[in-house]
Amino acid sequence: MKKILIYGDSQIKKNITIKNLIKNSDGSLIKISKSLKNPIEELNNNLMSNSLFGDKKNILIEDINKFSEKIKNTILDQIKDFSSENIDVLIITNDSSKLKIKFDDILDCSLPKHWEEDKWIKFIKEIALFFNTDINDNAAEYLLNLYGYNDIYLFEEIKKLSIYSDNNINIEDIKEIGYLYSNIDFENFAYLLSSKRKEEVLELAKKYLSNPDFNLTPFIWFLFNYFLDLYRVIINIEPKKKFSWPEAQKLSQDTKVSKMRVKKFLGIRFKNEKEFYANHTLFYTKKDLMDIIIKLEEYDRLAKIGENKDLIFMNIILDICG
Repeated sequence: MKKILIYGDSQIKKNITIKNLIKNSDGSLIKISKSLKNPIEELNNNLMSNSLFGDKKNILIEDINKFSEKIKNTILDQIKDFSSENIDVLIITNDSSKLKIKFDDILDCSLPKHWEEDKWIKFIKEIALFFNTDINDNAAEYLLNLYGYNDIYLFEEIKKLSIYSDNNINIEDIKEIGYLYSNIDFENFAYLLSSKRKEEVLELAKKYLSNPDFNLTPFIWFLFNYFLDLYRVIINIEPKKKFSWPEAQKLSQDTKVSKMRVKKFLGIRFKNEKEFYANHTLFYTKKDLMDIIIKLEEYDRLAKIGENKDLIFMNIILDICG
């Protein structure tokens, strides 16, 4: 029996890793989660019981960090020295790698940082491989530029593209099959929203909402991370009317926010650029941004329980643009 810890902030990467770990096993997957009435009893039953037919099991203890400290410690005590020939793998998922027991393998399922584009492209290729297909570098970069750093959206779109493409996803496949790729640019929408360009934002919102397949939850996640990046910038700089490119580069390094986002947040425009960028340090205080981030968390919960997505989307726009 192997004990494996999977940690990190990407549920998509965790799910892919788990399925790859057990794909060659004949045993069933038993999940122990916080939602069970008595997770400790359920775990004990599966640890101690043997199959009459000799079939092995795989046990997954999901998100152990979400259990109470008492239950978490009881589970760790139970499995610390436990071993069984009837179990192939015992997997624990957690938010961090810090658990006080020894594992045979510790697997990192954290998302790459925003500026680690090469790692994001590699991750996109791993998702494609999970669906038994391939995606070329240009297509992977195209997806990343359109959807940004959202593993949920990337996973869902590659899943769909893998069904219709000929085992190799290219840019033309994305334009032809992909979900609204021809007219959706989330990064641009988020910038228009943060710049309080209300009329343009409302026009785009109508296009998004007119599509029955539009999924608001991961879109809110994108906005949440966007405004969190803006918060990181605002708290690390004093507002002023004009910033330089060297200042943006240093701020990007200090905050780990991508250079292009910092550039736009600070209203920096290169000589060959026609687009005007608004200086966000003049728009927002630290409190303003924290209020927006908290509101987006609230709207995320409402979207997940099935509240009216049109109303949620419009409320987000009104809260930010006024």
